[in-house]
Amino acid sequence: MASCDNGTDEQAPARSWLGETLRPFNFIAVLRERYQIRRICAHSLKLYRRVAREMPEASNMERYARVIAEHSGADSRTVQAIMRRTEESFATWPVERPLTFRDIVQYIAVTGGLKADIAVTGVRSGYVDSVFDIVAGVIPANL
Repeated sequence: MASCDNGTDEQAPARSWLGETLRPFNFIAVLRERYQIRRICAHSLKLYRRVAREMPEASNMERYARVIAEHSGADSRTVQAIMRRTEESFATWPVERPLTFRDIVQYIAVTGGLKADIAVTGVRSGYVDSVFDIVAGVIPANL
């Protein structure tokens, strides 16, 4: 049997193009990430609805602050800092607009997810886009 010496081992199993393409992605981590984001969204929405019932006369900003405080256990100073950072991150670029509840939940999900997973998986470029897509699918735009 003639052997072609091209640097390949004829006995090695054939590599699948799909396997080679998908190898860089850790699907378990992505699924875990998406589940965590949905959980944050559901918990935040539940908190918001309870706060809205308890504080019917409150402004949106007061409700957002209360949700952040209850979600994180932060004091009022830290809550205000979180709201300021959220506004700077989401509500001033590319066009300045009022802060929304989606912005708050996106900030919580991104910062919470990064804290939990950055040491293990690093920051994936699609992580923030993934957060936005999930949050937009769970959190109503009018809150």
